[in-house]
Amino acid sequence: MIFDKFISWIAHHSMLSLLPSLLIGLSIALGVFSLTKLVVRTRPKESQEWRDPPPLIYKLFKPIVGLFSHDVHLLMSKTYYARLSNRLSAGGMNYAVMPHEFVTLKLVSMVVAFVVSVSLYNIDSDLGPEALVFLFMVVPVGFFYPDIWLGDKIGSRRRMVAKEFPFLVELLVLSMKAGLNYSTSLSQAVVSLPHGPVKEEFNKLLREVRAGKPRRDALLDLGKRMNIHLVDNFVASLNQAEETGGEIVDVLMAQADQKRSERFSYAEEMANKAPIKMLIPMMIFLFPIIFMLLTFVMIVKLSEIDMIPESMLRLLYS
Repeated sequence: MIFDKFISWIAHHSMLSLLPSLLIGLSIALGVFSLTKLVVRTRPKESQEWRDPPPLIYKLFKPIVGLFSHDVHLLMSKTYYARLSNRLSAGGMNYAVMPHEFVTLKLVSMVVAFVVSVSLYNIDSDLGPEALVFLFMVVPVGFFYPDIWLGDKIGSRRRMVAKEFPFLVELLVLSMKAGLNYSTSLSQAVVSLPHGPVKEEFNKLLREVRAGKPRRDALLDLGKRMNIHLVDNFVASLNQAEETGGEIVDVLMAQADQKRSERFSYAEEMANKAPIKMLIPMMIFLFPIIFMLLTFVMIVKLSEIDMIPESMLRLLYS
């Protein structure tokens, strides 16, 4: 009842007819504000050579994001900025998209979703108020879509790290057993790795160490960037071995044994979960077909011995 009243209020409210005018006024205001910013803002352009290639969604709205990102940065709190920076680092986007640019991208996506919803509603005048409510549900989806995309990026990146990182530790152990020191072994191991997040992050680590950054601080920054429990244990073990004067090769061997056992345990866990995960598609796609075939055979056999009434047979034949 309340929902029907809400729908009827939206359908007959006088503000709905003014919506195109409001959108035109808003567009003019944004245009004037954008031109003012372009004329007034004379800050020199910063070099963008340090950036990684940005994602496609950022490339589409890059001019608008660059226009408003500075103002959004001023409105963001330091806590939220740091938390969002950690999420971007975990997704490997910390050198491609800045936190204030990411928030601006969310706002731009929301505005684009709003404009698309209103445009679709105005194309067909026969759409009812229910369609208007459904179209405006796209607006929050546009706002949260960058968060959903970043969450998927973080998940896929962590799965790749969990797969590649034990291989790196094994290479380190083999190189140090062959007589190389820790720094040379790490360089050789990173070169031998396939292209992926582990190779990218450890290449950054090597560049920072060569530039004069202490190895302990570079390792701590590596753990913060990747934000993965697997790497945090590795960093803590190496730093502890350097502080206590222990043999790094012994620590790496223990790490390699642990990662190997964890990888086998994870594979066994996934193998045990596979039959359970297969039940849902089997129940949806396979079992109904089997039941239909069995029912058809039963109907044919019962009709042969005249166990089915004539009315039901006529209904089945029709």
